[in-house]
Amino acid sequence: MSVGYRTNDGTHNVRCRLPHSAWCVAASNGSKLMKCLLVANIFPPINGGSAVVYESLCQFSPAGSMIVLAPWRHYITGEVVDGWQEYDERASFPIERVELLRPSIENPSSLLHSAWLQLSVDLPLKVRVLWKTISLIRREKIDVICVCELSSGSWLGLLLKRLLGIPYINYIHGEEITTESSYRLFGRRRKHYLRQADAVVAVSEFTRQELIERMGVAPERIRLIINGVDSSRFQPGPRPEVLVRRYHVAGRRVLLTVGRLVERKGIDTTIRAMPHILSRCPNVTYLIVGIGPYLPRLQELVREMAVDEQVIFAGRIPHDELVAHYQLCDLFIMPNRELENRDTEGFGLVFLEANACAKAVISGKAGGVVEAVQHGETGLNVDGNSVEAVADAVVELLCEDARREAMGARGLEVARASSSAERAQRFYELCRQVAGST
Repeated sequence: MSVGYRTNDGTHNVRCRLPHSAWCVAASNGSKLMKCLLVANIFPPINGGSAVVYESLCQFSPAGSMIVLAPWRHYITGEVVDGWQEYDERASFPIERVELLRPSIENPSSLLHSAWLQLSVDLPLKVRVLWKTISLIRREKIDVICVCELSSGSWLGLLLKRLLGIPYINYIHGEEITTESSYRLFGRRRKHYLRQADAVVAVSEFTRQELIERMGVAPERIRLIINGVDSSRFQPGPRPEVLVRRYHVAGRRVLLTVGRLVERKGIDTTIRAMPHILSRCPNVTYLIVGIGPYLPRLQELVREMAVDEQVIFAGRIPHDELVAHYQLCDLFIMPNRELENRDTEGFGLVFLEANACAKAVISGKAGGVVEAVQHGETGLNVDGNSVEAVADAVVELLCEDARREAMGARGLEVARASSSAERAQRFYELCRQVAGST
């Protein structure tokens, strides 16, 4: 159990009630404990696949080896992260919080406004983050830094490498390198950061190939650590009655999507498919969990399709309710697709999470998701742009209970074999190698 206290610089330190030696238990092979500082903008209790990945790395690495630096304010919304203090109190690993690791999103009205924001907001924030990180490195005797945001966080890893000789690792999911930008400097900066990193983690074979072909990263510098799932947390269970009552879904079939509400997820395709689905399966409710910039368009689309009574936007849910939402559904769906700017899913951890709860899934055919969903075994891969394909897949699995349940059972087997603990051990060994090479 940990307790927190606020310092004069506005940061929040979470320290363990156990003696310091309890954190610093050496790895099982008796060698010196390696310490990694994981710097992440998206970290629990914020929902999201990447947040779950980073949480698992910390939970399953040797005790005391992972220290987290994360914000207590969300850079997208500017809001205080709901429940962050309670989460940090319960965490089994040390977490340090600062207000922000990167500036909140603000669109400058002119070049002069942009320059003003750089000088008055961005630069002071970077100075505060740099000072805090240096203090952490010295206090905790950090050996390596893991940067979890390529474009907005790598400046810190690169600068600390030059100032203090601390190596850094980039953890790459996919969309941060596949998405094209009209700003040439942005593209060059991504490649520069990746070239300077001491190692690069790819969460899927798709992401690995994109790093090689699109970013020019040498294959020998990439470590493939495919996302895993914590099957001790994500597991089958009965429908939670509290959620049945909350969403008024007694006696109804529930479709579920969990994720940030952005265009590439294909949620709009599912909404467009709802009239077709309801014509053949009238008792279906589509539950959408998450927040994001695409929400207004999705709400407008629900009204256009006249499915207001059958589509529910749950918004942001508490971190500890995520598993219960998977257990509530009959079928998980996220028909992701690749956008014109090449924005796409790098893996799709939500599919493994749903499988771990014995749920069949429907995915798109784009990006690295085809590695997460075994077509015809753990779920179905469909064209995320096709309303007809999505509707047919939903009706097929909702009407064939035996097939849907068999896919859920197979998905459970696959998820249980995709161990978060094993992935964390591989990441820890990579950190040891990187730290030992300097």
